[in-house]
Amino acid sequence: SALLCLLLSTSSVTAFSYAPSRPPSHRTRRAAVAVRPLFAEPPSADTSAKVDPFDVPRPDPSVLTSAKPDDEQQLVFAQIMAVIAVGTALFVALLSGLEGLLPEGWFGVWRDYTWPVPLGLIFAAAGVAHFTLEDAFVAIVPQKGTWGGLWQVPAPGAEALGLSYEKYHCYWTGVAEFGGGVMLATSGLSLTGIPVQLPAALMFLLVASVTPANIYMYTHDAQMGPNVPPIAYPEGHYGRAVAQMVLLGLFWKLAFQ
Repeated sequence: SALLCLLLSTSSVTAFSYAPSRPPSHRTRRAAVAVRPLFAEPPSADTSAKVDPFDVPRPDPSVLTSAKPDDEQQLVFAQIMAVIAVGTALFVALLSGLEGLLPEGWFGVWRDYTWPVPLGLIFAAAGVAHFTLEDAFVAIVPQKGTWGGLWQVPAPGAEALGLSYEKYHCYWTGVAEFGGGVMLATSGLSLTGIPVQLPAALMFLLVASVTPANIYMYTHDAQMGPNVPPIAYPEGHYGRAVAQMVLLGLFWKLAFQ
């Protein structure tokens, strides 16, 4: 009898285990539908594909001005300087035209009270950067003899100071930019008795004197070291040329008009 009871109990468990499950009721299906999200979650954005500002294609060295014969290099340099000079004159004329359109005195107030301080602070910061980012500015100093031997700017006292040609010009321009920027900003705030026209004229000459460094970046694809994003060639240099014209025009207008 014990064996019979065991067989009966085993068959009952087996029958229960293999019994087909009942289909869900209509109410259960409705409940299941009710808990579904109304909108599917959007796929997560792929943040791995980021633009690398340092991944800028470099031009083939054979297309650069530095690869051309000496006389062609000299001609290209002269042409670029002429373009910058003409562009500066056009920008000054544009500012003069704006001055004529505005009511009398308005342009002078805008020029004298809003130009000196921002420009001065920008150049003071740039002067400091010549020392904190020394390698970046040393890299864009034109080497002596650049542009087919045209560039022959001396570096008096460089050997006595233990400086290379490039560091010499990096340092003195940094000091000049910092000193000129501070003088321009303080003159604009009337903190000194120096008329703002004097530092503005000095800054015009300084910007003109460092313009060849910008040209060197274009003609030789010189970059400001591994810590500064490279400039796209050639379109990136067009913007730099325009910025150079604007700065020269602003300083000219501030100093002489």
